[in-house]
Amino acid sequence: MIAVTFGLARYGYGLLLPDMQSHLRISADVAGLISSSAYLAYLAANFLVVWLTVRLGPRWTLGAAAGLAAAGMTVIAVADGPMLLATGVMVAGAAAGLAFPPYADIVDAEVPRVRRALAWSTISSGTGWGVALAGPIAVVAGQNWRVAWLVFVALAIGVGFLAVLRTPSRRGIAGPSVKLNWSWFVCPRSGPLLASAVLVGLGSSVWWSFSVDAMREAGIATTWARIVYAVCGAASLLASLSGSVFTRLGLRAGYRIGVVLLAVALLLLGAGTGQLALVVIAAVLFGASYAAVVAAQGLWSAEVFAERPSAGLAAINTALTIGTIIGPATAGLLVGQVGYPVVLLAAAACCALGLTCAPARQAA
Repeated sequence: MIAVTFGLARYGYGLLLPDMQSHLRISADVAGLISSSAYLAYLAANFLVVWLTVRLGPRWTLGAAAGLAAAGMTVIAVADGPMLLATGVMVAGAAAGLAFPPYADIVDAEVPRVRRALAWSTISSGTGWGVALAGPIAVVAGQNWRVAWLVFVALAIGVGFLAVLRTPSRRGIAGPSVKLNWSWFVCPRSGPLLASAVLVGLGSSVWWSFSVDAMREAGIATTWARIVYAVCGAASLLASLSGSVFTRLGLRAGYRIGVVLLAVALLLLGAGTGQLALVVIAAVLFGASYAAVVAAQGLWSAEVFAERPSAGLAAINTALTIGTIIGPATAGLLVGQVGYPVVLLAAAACCALGLTCAPARQAA
């Protein structure tokens, strides 16, 4: 489900953007605004997911996520202009907002504490599975980007059915009742975590939205740029090992290592956008470190928001989304003035600032 809703429905836009821009005559600033619209829908879904999970349980929530993913990507596949494309991107983006938080409650209820780091890092690496799968599909489809989106739709329907079938159905999985108010979500203990999510969202969204187009503009063939994008996704699978790193070194150290590698990846892409060897290295670093940082934030959230894990994770996703709304829109406006390399270096700086926010030393 994470592979479909994030790797395909949410990040497929950046992968297929060059051909869609060409066929639908979309400028970089409009492309950035469309990308940000997906994050706005994701933000709205993060508010809705808490109510859905508490009231209906994770099975219904994940079913809705699969339905939105399939519907949104279908609209994208038939889009004949920027408005219809933006509509599809927004619907597909909302799917990711519903898909992730229910797994916080599922892990909390179903997985022994000693195995939660491994379980959560594996779930977080799902984005990588989706991106790794989307890359080859896009390469085979070539300029037929509509075909690629329709294949994504078929995968969303199939995976959604299986995920719903395997999801615990009981409504009480979310644990004890807690009064969800502003002071519960935003407090001194959650401040560093929320700030971390905003900063990582700012920097990482530039990669997901514009890395393929940046490589293409620097002289790398679109096919090779998409292969690099797929490499990024495959590298994300390495983050499934991050649970062992968190266990050995602690969550604080593991998080900081991930943030440093994330910033280095964006620096490499910005400094060597047209050099295939460098961008491959950057893709490996970015894929592995991004998924590891998301996993660290998920574990960190479980400590900070222990009374209601899914609501806490929705809050983190909301903070991440604030960054990802600002990131692509700002990057799209700046690209025409300063170029992709400078924009990518600025994105690296945003991620590096995440070092100022880290889990408490005692966090497990």
